Amino acid sequence: MPTRRPARPSTSHAATDWPSRLREAGLRSTALTVAVLERLEHLGQPLSHEELARELAATGSRENVDRVTLYRILDRLTAAGLLTRIQGSDRAWRHAIAQQASASGYFECDQCHTLSALPQDPELASVLARIERKLSRRGVHSTNSALTIHGTCRDCSAHGA
Repeated sequence: MPTRRPARPSTSHAATDWPSRLREAGLRSTALTVAVLERLEHLGQPLSHEELARELAATGSRENVDRVTLYRILDRLTAAGLLTRIQGSDRAWRHAIAQQASASGYFECDQCHTLSALPQDPELASVLARIERKLSRRGVHSTNSALTIHGTCRDCSAHGA
C-alpha cells in the first residue's frame, strides 16, 4: 500500500470548542477524543484510522494512541454525528469532521488514495438530487448521494508515482 503524503492544513480560521460539542452530544470529553477532533479539523480532509494514529503520534499527543481505543472513539464520534465515514476504493474507511464533509463528493487519487472534497457547486447538488428523484420513481429510496471522481493528484503527478 502506498505511503500517504502529509495532509495540507485546513484554511478554516476558528477552532471548534470540542469539549462543549462532545458534552452536547452526550459524550465524555477525553484528551484523546478532543485531539482526534482537533487534528481532523486542522487537516480538513478525511483520514483512515492508521493515518490518524500516525498524525496523532507525529504531533506529540500526550495521550498514548491505543489502536482499539482509537477505533472506539471514531465509532462513537461517527454514531454521534460529529464525524462522517467515507470508504475509499482501497476499502479503507476514512473519517472527516461532519460539517467539513463535502455534500457533493470527493476526488480520490488512485495512487496514494488521498481523498479531498470536491469544490462546492450548486449545479452538482441539483444533478444528484435529480438522480435521486428518478431513482425514487423506480422505487429506490436513497439515504445519501455523493460523487467520487478518480484520477491522479497533483503530488503523485509531480513525483511520477
